[in-house]
Amino acid sequence: MIQHSRVVQWLVTGLVVTVTLFVVLFLGWLRVHHLSQGFLEQEAQRQRAALERIVTTAEETLTGATPWVGRTCGEVNSSLQATGSLSPYFRSIWLVSHGKMYCSSVIRSNDAIDMPLPAELVPLLTGTREMFVAGTPYVRNAPALALFVPTSATDGVLGFIDGVYLTESLHSVKTNDLAWTAMTIGRVSLTSEGPKLESVGVATRGAQVTLDSDHFSTSLAGSSALTRSLIAGQAPVFLAFGGIIALLLGILTFRHLGPAQSMRRKIALGIKRNEFKVYYQPVMELATGRCAGAEALMRWHHPDAGLVRPDAFIPLAESNGLIIELTRALLKQIRNDVARGALPQGFHIAINLAERHLRDTTIVHDIERLYGSLNATYPMIAEITERYVIRDTAAARNVMAELQRHGIETSLDDFGAENNSIGYLKRYDFNYLKIDKEFLPVTEADTVTRNICDSIIHLAERLDMTIVAEGVENEMQANYLRARNVTYAQGYLFARPIAFDDLVQFAIAHPLRGLTPVNPMPATVAPMPPRMAG
Repeated sequence: MIQHSRVVQWLVTGLVVTVTLFVVLFLGWLRVHHLSQGFLEQEAQRQRAALERIVTTAEETLTGATPWVGRTCGEVNSSLQATGSLSPYFRSIWLVSHGKMYCSSVIRSNDAIDMPLPAELVPLLTGTREMFVAGTPYVRNAPALALFVPTSATDGVLGFIDGVYLTESLHSVKTNDLAWTAMTIGRVSLTSEGPKLESVGVATRGAQVTLDSDHFSTSLAGSSALTRSLIAGQAPVFLAFGGIIALLLGILTFRHLGPAQSMRRKIALGIKRNEFKVYYQPVMELATGRCAGAEALMRWHHPDAGLVRPDAFIPLAESNGLIIELTRALLKQIRNDVARGALPQGFHIAINLAERHLRDTTIVHDIERLYGSLNATYPMIAEITERYVIRDTAAARNVMAELQRHGIETSLDDFGAENNSIGYLKRYDFNYLKIDKEFLPVTEADTVTRNICDSIIHLAERLDMTIVAEGVENEMQANYLRARNVTYAQGYLFARPIAFDDLVQFAIAHPLRGLTPVNPMPATVAPMPPRMAG
């Protein structure tokens, strides 16, 4: 018997459940990350838009003051002061000429100031248009954003946006869901944590989203509260989903690795590898001792388990549909054996059909395709056991009619073994009736069994059916059957299931041997009970 490890079944099922839960939870984490990134993207866009409004508004104000560049401070000082006072965000506005700051919005004077441009602001004259500064000419140690709108290579309007406005804007965007926000120009950043300039490497370390604009870039990072809230919202969904998927996959895996499914795969592989072999149990003509035919039985030569009993694989093959392929393998081997022409003409070959074969005419086409040309010389008999419950009576009648139309006679096997015997005789037309060994008398004194068997024989005679007795094991049973004119018998009294070459020798040795039964046991005899369906 082929053994299946329950330990492996449970271990693999547990592994599948664990991996499934891990994958689902990982997908849940990716979902949380995706939602977090989406939220941070929206917040970063909102922050960038707020900062751009400040910078753009200031730049427009400075652009409006460019006509005053080059004019004397006395001419434009009042207008410059008014602009600096009425425009939001500015700490001060300066007019620059020939690289010098000469007029300011915070100093009322008719005379030019003549203040050299601080060294840190010189890059503004070489292409840079904005930069963070640690302080302004009259307000030290207070960060500001310097904006420069040039009118020539050395002239233009310089404005300082107070860092307080930028910090407040950054802080207003920050919520409990954000750890920090930052505005970066070049290598310097201003953060939501306070009006203090920091290097970009320090200020934006751990940034999860960074967006660029024409003047600056904005960065931010989510807080642990955001992650917790997203996990709290997604965890029930993914845990429930993961649990259901893991349970379903676990059940499917457990069933897939169960003994039945494992055996099914092994049977399918065995068919592919030609591990199934046909043995033949001779059927004797009782009146003459002639070997008139044989029942084809299938045995599994498993490479590891050895010779596997039919009752270990036939029911499984029947329940999962593999019986169709198994029967085709049987028919191919019978064809190859019988096609040698070594058997006497008229020698019949019986095969067992399952209930699955009676649902459509596939078996008819298979027999016709694989054995049809041999049927005239070596007639085939299809045995249908009454142990099966035939689900579709109309289809079964059609299959039997097609079999007989193609010259294949039918036999009711195991008669009396179940409760379907009389019903089957009423519904279907059979040529043969096989008496189950259970109804053969064991001793001369077995009166009850003898009377039942007599009734079965009488019934078959009245229905004009040829009788085959199976399971004949002693001479008393053989004499009993001969006395009642039973035509055929098979059983250990005559021979066990044997390989085809031994069947040929057996048939040659028993063309007509009177009434003396023999019980040969060739070397290739399969030590198996004879009644296992092929």
